[in-house]
Formats: sequence, C-alpha cells, structure tokens
Amino acid sequence: MDGESDRIGERGYEQLRRAAETHRSDLVLRLGAEVGLRPAEMTAVRLADIIEFEGYRLLAVREDGEVVRETYLPDSVEHDMRKYTNSAGMDDDEPLFSVSPRRLQMLVNEVADRAAETTPHLKEVSSRDLRWRFAASLLDDGVPPDIVCALGGWDRLDRLDPLLDEPDRETIIAAVDGSGGQASASEPQRTVGWITAVSETLAAAATDEAIATTVCDHLTETAGFEFAWLAERTGDGLTPRATTEVSESTVEQQIDEHIESVTAPLDVGEVRVVDDSAGPVVLVPLVRENAVSGVIGVGASEGLTDAERAVLSALGVQIGHAQVAAERKRLLLADTVTELEFHCGDERTFTAGVSGALQCTVELSGVVPVAGQSLLYYLMVEGASADAILSYADDDDGVADARLLEQHSDGVLLEVVVTDTPALQLVESGGRIRSVTATDGVATIAVELPGEADIRPTVNAVTDAYRETSLAAKRETERPAETDTGFRDRLTDTLSDRQETVLQAAYHSGYFEWPRGSTAEELADSLDVSSPTLHNHLRKAQQKVLTAFFDDRPTEPRQPVDN
Repeated sequence: MDGESDRIGERGYEQLRRAAETHRSDLVLRLGAEVGLRPAEMTAVRLADIIEFEGYRLLAVREDGEVVRETYLPDSVEHDMRKYTNSAGMDDDEPLFSVSPRRLQMLVNEVADRAAETTPHLKEVSSRDLRWRFAASLLDDGVPPDIVCALGGWDRLDRLDPLLDEPDRETIIAAVDGSGGQASASEPQRTVGWITAVSETLAAAATDEAIATTVCDHLTETAGFEFAWLAERTGDGLTPRATTEVSESTVEQQIDEHIESVTAPLDVGEVRVVDDSAGPVVLVPLVRENAVSGVIGVGASEGLTDAERAVLSALGVQIGHAQVAAERKRLLLADTVTELEFHCGDERTFTAGVSGALQCTVELSGVVPVAGQSLLYYLMVEGASADAILSYADDDDGVADARLLEQHSDGVLLEVVVTDTPALQLVESGGRIRSVTATDGVATIAVELPGEADIRPTVNAVTDAYRETSLAAKRETERPAETDTGFRDRLTDTLSDRQETVLQAAYHSGYFEWPRGSTAEELADSLDVSSPTLHNHLRKAQQKVLTAFFDDRPTEPRQPVDN
C-alpha cells in the first residue's frame, strides 16, 4: 500500500486510539477508520440505524434524514456504540453526537496532535485520512474496489486509484494462471483505469453532443467494448445521439428489434443485457435529475464482471450530471439566448384543458422541476372557482396533486403537480420555462435555450409527443447585463438540486410571507418528502443564499451616507 495514500497505517491507527482521551473521541476515530463515515454522517448515527442481516450487522448511513447507503459495522464497534449510549443514557433513536460535524473534525485534529508527540507523521491527520485507512484496510483484505466504493460512499471508482498498486509480473502471472487464462486480479485496476479516463474527459466536455461522443469513444477505445451508442428518450421512443464503431442505422435496428427491453422502464442503477444477432448488447440507464432519460448501449464479447456492471451503472449517473451541469452553465453564461414559443391545444396539458373546460384564464407565476419527473406549477387562475378547478384537477390523469394557496376577489393561486405537459419535455431538454398562459383551450409556453443550442431535437421531441402543439415563434435575444446573473451563478455552484427545489417551492407557495401561504407540512407533502427533510434542506439553502449575498459579493467601496 502506498504510504502517501494511507498516511496513518496500521500502527499509526493504534497510536491514534491510544491518544484518544475520551470514549467519544475513540468512537469517532472508529466510525471513521473502521466504518468509513464522514463527520456529517457521524452526527446522524443512532442505534436505531443498526441492521441485523444473516448474523452480521450493517449500519444505515443517513444524509439530510434519508438513508443514502448501508455499510458494514464490525461487532466491536457496535459494542462500543451501545456502551457509549448506555453510559450517556441515550435512547436508540437519539443521535450519538449532539455536536456539529466541524466539532468532530476538530476532535480528530486534537487527537492527532497528541499522537504526534510520539509519532510525528500523525500530525494534522484528518477525518479524511481516517476514511482512507478504512478503504486501505478493505482493499488489503481483498474486498473489490466497487464494494469499497459502495461501503464508503465514494461515487466513482477512480477515487480509490491512489490506493491501488499496479500489479507486478509475478502478480499478473499468478492471476492468469489461477483463473484459467483470465486476468481477474487485474480487472479492478483495469476498470478503475477506464472510468478514470472517461471522468477526466467528461469534465472538459461542454455540450451534450461532446459528452455523448466522448463517452462512446472511451467505452470502445479505453474500456475495450466492441461498440457503444447513446440514445435519449424523445416522446415514446429513443433517438441516437452518438455512436462509435457502429452505424446509426444499426443502432436504430437494435432498438427496433429489442424495443420492449430498450424502452421498458430501466430502474436507476440497473444494467440489462439483451442478445442481439451481433452479440450481447449491454443496456445502461442514462440518469438525469434522478430519472432515467435515455440508454447507453455497449457491445460486449463476453460476460460482464461485477466491477464492470457497477462502473457502467455509476457512469450512467455521472453522464447525466455532466449534461445537466453543462446545460446550466451554457444557459447562465450565454451572451445570447434562443426564445421559443409553443402553442398547445392538447387537453392532456392541464393549463390548456382547464382553460377550455371552465372558460378561464391561466397564468404561471412560478415553476419548480421535481426530480425530473414532474413540475410544480404555481398558477393564477381567473374566471373559475377554486372548487371547480380542483375538481377538474382530480380527474386529470396528468395531475399528481393540486391545492389552493390563496383566494382573491379576482382569482385564485394554486399549486399543481403536473406530470404530462410539453413544459416538462422542454425542461428535460435543458430549457428554462419563462412563461405559461392559457385561454380558450390553448396554452402558450415560452422557453429559453442557449443561443448555440440545436433546437430541432427539442422541437421534434415536443411536437412528436404532443400532436396538437406547434412552434409559433423563435427569436434570438441578447442576454441583458443583470447583476443577479452572477449572483445566481454563484448559488448554482453551491446549492444542491434538492436545496434549490425546496427553496423555489417555498418561495412560490408563500411560505416566506406573513401570514404564510403554506405550512411546512403542506410544502413537504407537495414535494413528497418528510417534514424534517424539508426543514433541513430549507435551512441549508437559506444559509447558502445569505452567505452568497453577504460574504461572496464582489467587494466595492462603500458610498458615503449623507446625514
């Protein structure tokens, strides 16, 4: 094991534990180095999160109140956890540590400083180094890298690359000889190698097209698959976006021949293999905003290893993140934008349908994408009663939920969760909805796209899925130099998707008004999250907004104030 990668080592870890002066300090060290927890994850640990499975113990790791993974819990650590809670008189559902993650980080630093008095190389050891000790120990014990990633919560296998030694000649020969000619021992290293190459090039790709092409090229050139293609969902089908070592016509034929397998809903993380005339084709879900938005197909001459399945699954998520990030950056930084205006007379669309059925007018006051599968609409409606509108929404298959927020003499404000609308297709294509209005059964949808974007796929996807929808206008406009653009750009880099969703929903639903237009419980129900999770995301989002406003603003000389 590389000493620089695992700076603690086995003896160093023993010295650290000897330097821990309290039971709490020792338990923090063990949760980091033997269970693989981050300080923020430690603050959420409860005895109630311990899981019994076939004689072993697992620990449910929580983030923002939700379980994000399960990791192995050694019996001795579980014993120490129970001993600690018993001595402190804690209940099973009470967090072990009632301090901040920062305080736990400082505690590790304090222990390291004491240990450094006898073992100098332990000075400035951090909680991150504890997690490296956790990974190094598992890898030394022969645990596959993909399992180590899953246990420690690393999102990419290349994170562990510094801990993996290049096999020497003896190791290679022993591995080949012991596996009937297949170099299984070097497989994790090979897998980490090609996922690292893809990750590095994804970071440099600036457009959806570049991302798709990069992935297909590396899957064939670096990973050694026979061919690769990437197709995105458009309407009820799939449209190829990039191909390598296979023609587009062949890809379309593969999609047609295996239409049920290819278009059947793939779960996030699922990897499916179909038998084609050209050989096995591996289907990997392309995931954007927590929803499957397409399929990656690769030609495999032989069966996939567990490591390759895990990496391909993670790659589908990584590609989606790269696409979303590229689109947001392009839209934020574009000097010019393309504004598209659609007219939609399809009664499946709630805004168009309700305006025709109740002879009312509808105007969008705010919209929040929810997990890539629905949009949270905030609608001002005039000319119809709240009861009539809510009754219509109850019967609409394209509406998941609806509720009244405010009632005025001239109209009502409603929150509607829509799942069947051209606007959702436009958002999935990287657009920003600027306005939606509807009257006499026709909705007008205005969307903004980066000026250099190819709008044909977006327009075709919308008009193919909604036959009574047409492109009414297209115009290029200069982006105005607004001071809030830089502010929003900074926030985009800091706010998580969930935090941004919760913050927008709270704003549009009147949560920040007095008296409040929505309670936290109502808002949590609309977003399908628990109340504690909502408060957690909302508080963190508010903190980041205030930090961006007060601390991250460009410094300017204060102007004198006239008294």
